[in-house]
Amino acid sequence: MNEFLLTTMFVVSVLINISSIDDALIDIIAFGIVRYGLKDLEQGSGIQVPPTAVFVANWHEEEVLGKMVEGNLQRIPYQNVMLYLGVYPNDTGTLRVAQELEVKYPHRVRVIVNSLPGPTSKGQMLNEMFRQVFSQDDCPEMAVLHDSEDVIDPRTFPVYASYAKNHDFIQVPVFSLNRGRGAYVASTYMDEFAERHTREMIVRNAVGAVIPSAGVGTCMTKKLIKYFLDTRGQVLMSGTVTEDYILGVEAKRAGFRSAFAAVSANAEDSGLDFVATREFFPKTLAASIKQKTRWVYGINFEATCKLGWEGSLWDKYFFMRDRKGIITNFLPPISIALLILLVIGAIDSAYMPYQIEGLFVISLWINFITLFSRYFIRASACKQVYGMYDFYGVAVRWPVGMYINAAAVFRAWKTYMGESCFATRPIVWSKTAHELPEDFMNAKR
Repeated sequence: MNEFLLTTMFVVSVLINISSIDDALIDIIAFGIVRYGLKDLEQGSGIQVPPTAVFVANWHEEEVLGKMVEGNLQRIPYQNVMLYLGVYPNDTGTLRVAQELEVKYPHRVRVIVNSLPGPTSKGQMLNEMFRQVFSQDDCPEMAVLHDSEDVIDPRTFPVYASYAKNHDFIQVPVFSLNRGRGAYVASTYMDEFAERHTREMIVRNAVGAVIPSAGVGTCMTKKLIKYFLDTRGQVLMSGTVTEDYILGVEAKRAGFRSAFAAVSANAEDSGLDFVATREFFPKTLAASIKQKTRWVYGINFEATCKLGWEGSLWDKYFFMRDRKGIITNFLPPISIALLILLVIGAIDSAYMPYQIEGLFVISLWINFITLFSRYFIRASACKQVYGMYDFYGVAVRWPVGMYINAAAVFRAWKTYMGESCFATRPIVWSKTAHELPEDFMNAKR
């Protein structure tokens, strides 16, 4: 048994090495990418914002919808930007709030009532909204996807308008609002989104790889929307739980240019002031695992089944990165458990097969070096977004995020093999409860 466990430790260590080297490649490329801020971004740099529809799909959002709409309307100075609120006819609470907002802001808010009773799915609701709005001749020039808990950065609209001159699918960064100390579960999203959206997504954009939608902060031109409506009658693929991720892949495969718009204004005292969508993410362990299970299942199993691996070499590489988590998220907890057994003497290192002993030592050193480098890179990413190096917070939140990710992957595997019948049968997901910051107008980080 000792020899088996030690061999398992070696295999796990080598797999972590491979994944870490993959991550290091992204870091190296990211360091070589020069980014520039957009001067006078607060004033829009003279960019004209065309008629833009902000789509917000809702199901039982009566508690937050009013505050979200009114708060964002006060933040957004562009009169050409209108919020379209998708509601179900049988969701009377949300319908009432939405209609009151439409009456109060007749030139800024429109209510789209679904032809089907709810709940269906977010994708179905958005497709209904696309059909109702973009089947008209005087439809908006752009549509932006948001959720009812989003704090919308008004500077995103001139960014969308600028990028839309040469692109039809634009994604801006998405970050968690600062949860402060103590909210260990919710704050894991701060670390993960900061790292991903200040590094990997920027690399994807630089090398011309697929840009997946984050579901919010996603802009599409009228040209792209009408193309999908004309060719298949819907914009988002039906019967999926991560229709937004799939949309980004399909947009590129259809020949449309995509961009990740990582635009920032240099702020002397607070790092890089990113133009980004910000929101609160789940703060309880159960809610976080539930949400990430949906992401893992949709991206790793459902999207793989429906999309395959078609694309450029860089597309295939990033598909691999997107999908490797179904294995790699299990590796850290397994390695920690085995290391604890080794330290307490439950595993005798004397039984290590001599053929791999030297390689095992080298592998462990690589793991320690890459672990500390990942720690500093994550802290650096948080500095870019939140304006400070939170070394203690990153260290404390890391094991929490590790547990959540491993639990989510386990549940996703269970869903894949059972409920979805190997991703061939549609499944139903319940919504995540939404939360807005108390001081909405000043919410930024």
